[in-house]
Amino acid sequence: MLWIAGFVFIAVLTLSPQYGATKAPPSFCLLCGDTSVLDAILNVLLFIPFGMGLRLTGMSRRRAYAIALVTTITVELLQLAIPGRDTSLSDVITNSTGAFIGIICADIWRVVLLPSRRVATQLAWGWTLLWALVLTVSAELAHISLPNTTAWGVWRPELLHHDYFSGKVLEATAGGLRTPNAISATSADVRRRLSSDSVVVEATIVGGLVTTPVSAIATVYDYNRSQIFMLGERNGALIFSLRMRTADARVATPDIRLDSVFPRHRSAAPDTMVVAGGLIHHRLWISARKGGVVRERTHPIDAGLGWSYLLPFDYEYGPEAVWLTVLWLAALSAPAMYWATRAGRRAQLSVGAVLAATLMAIPLAAGVHATAWWEWAALALGACIGVLLGRDGVRSSPPI
Repeated sequence: MLWIAGFVFIAVLTLSPQYGATKAPPSFCLLCGDTSVLDAILNVLLFIPFGMGLRLTGMSRRRAYAIALVTTITVELLQLAIPGRDTSLSDVITNSTGAFIGIICADIWRVVLLPSRRVATQLAWGWTLLWALVLTVSAELAHISLPNTTAWGVWRPELLHHDYFSGKVLEATAGGLRTPNAISATSADVRRRLSSDSVVVEATIVGGLVTTPVSAIATVYDYNRSQIFMLGERNGALIFSLRMRTADARVATPDIRLDSVFPRHRSAAPDTMVVAGGLIHHRLWISARKGGVVRERTHPIDAGLGWSYLLPFDYEYGPEAVWLTVLWLAALSAPAMYWATRAGRRAQLSVGAVLAATLMAIPLAAGVHATAWWEWAALALGACIGVLLGRDGVRSSPPI
């Protein structure tokens, strides 16, 4: 049953200890923390299946909501005794909101899956509007954003839950300026360099081994511990992160990684290596150069990366990021084409044209990287899936 699966899912995600995390006292703040908006979104999504499952058992709306509310309050109280878990009023509100949405979904699922032609038209255009909104927000968040602080400095790794780099950093620069001595937020030139569409952080290092937590090579944070940029190592990979508008929106800011850069065992005579990361003409870039051999990776920053802003764990763009973007955009476009197909040929053509037009126009209007070929392939895949499911749904619908 759906409500049982939802309950088990909630218990696993909320009641398992997190021994590496710092436990905070109970909070009555509604949106606090660097990723508070992301946490709120995930808390809403967490309770939707539970609320939907309760309602589908035939339970009244009021009783289903009351059970969900008691469940989230109980979870928050239990978290007082669980290592690494935090109790907050915000979680109660967002969890119960998710349960309420689930209850509503249980009442309208038949209308959504098997709508009349008129309702299908409304749903198709409503989802197309949502598609455009998601792409617009994703594109607007994909820009560098420096914090409004008056001074910047380098924080010790332990204060940022980072490890010390096991090698030696000979020199490091950001935007052509030595770090940290030449970095000052009071300088307009520094802010201009670090907020341009082409900024590179580079370090010359010797040695360096695999560490499980992040070990910082070159970092700059403000005095509120807000990250400006970070070039570091984790699990043998070189990683790079730059502060974007995602930090202002309090959602996840993903990094980019280059795998297998650092060895597990120290060599007798470690080589000097030049590592770098940056944003170059709306593409995240990371590079490692050793002994005349250069390895690098790039990834465009565009409107199709909304999925990476909603991840509940640390993530770096790697080779799999292209396929995750394809899955995201295909899943996001399929519902619009499903309902458009059920609404008729004219709606199908119109909605498809608008989906394609917004996928092309929004990145250009927002000033991010142009739509990549795999994102066009994702739209085509999502459209085909929506059309096929819509046609099957029309053939299998009983006559009215």
